[in-house]
Amino acid sequence: MRVAPPRGRMELMRHELPEISPTVTVVYGTDSPNQVADIYAPSGTGPWPLVVAIHGGAFMVGDRTWDLPHLPELLKRGYAVAAIEYRLSGEAIFPAAVQDVKQATAYLRSHAAELSLDPSFFAAWGRSAGGHLAAMLGVTSGQATEFDGPGGDSSVQAVIDWYGPSDFLQMDAQFIARPPSGDTPPVQNHDEPLSPESKWMGGPIQELPEGTARANPITYLTGATVPFPPFFLAAGTSDHLVPHQQTLILADALREHGTPVVLHILQDGLHGDQRFESELTQPAIQWLDQLRTASQSATRR
Repeated sequence: MRVAPPRGRMELMRHELPEISPTVTVVYGTDSPNQVADIYAPSGTGPWPLVVAIHGGAFMVGDRTWDLPHLPELLKRGYAVAAIEYRLSGEAIFPAAVQDVKQATAYLRSHAAELSLDPSFFAAWGRSAGGHLAAMLGVTSGQATEFDGPGGDSSVQAVIDWYGPSDFLQMDAQFIARPPSGDTPPVQNHDEPLSPESKWMGGPIQELPEGTARANPITYLTGATVPFPPFFLAAGTSDHLVPHQQTLILADALREHGTPVVLHILQDGLHGDQRFESELTQPAIQWLDQLRTASQSATRR
């Protein structure tokens, strides 16, 4: 089901798909026609490390062709990319999207051999709502949760989360405590019934604290005894849709758990600012390279 882009209050930054065709499109589930993924493979022969690309769109809009400006450079550096589609809030509310990204990742793992993928290194990369879903993939790696479904292992070895929300219940309070820097549009009201998060949760988030806590990646860090994959986090101080403090509190919680975190806060950076692409794409891919090299070295010991 396609949902028309919202008008007025919610502004969304779309990153168009480069002129590159997928190698293959796979169907990872049977609950919705949106449970599909496009696989882009580098030239040569695999198996290739994989980046699971999760599009943004406020859990309301978008598809797997969004948010792929990093695709050419990833292919050039020898990474395959799986651009996954998932059920949006107009079709199915939380936890459907989380279940979908986990099921898609599990499918890709279970079919790694035929898709020439290296299951020893899967990374998740998302922006905005896609960043949130990437974080949820990371914090549910290695532990059983309500989101587990068919397909088995949905773990990832790295997470890149750019300006994704984490604790929905704090967003409006964070905007009040520290408004975006510079001359920006009015901030998004996340507590109101028609906010993207309220639509995804099935009602006003402040009236659904227990359910909303289940959508908070920080929830799964508390008391966890398993190690989590390293995170590369980024946000901008002029973001009027997702307060950059959402990234800060996630970074703090991950570090308290002992999870390695790389954090970039772009001064005066907007939501979906092209500076993320121009300034942080190369550092993010270099970070992936370093993690993969370290993992390979540890395996050889």
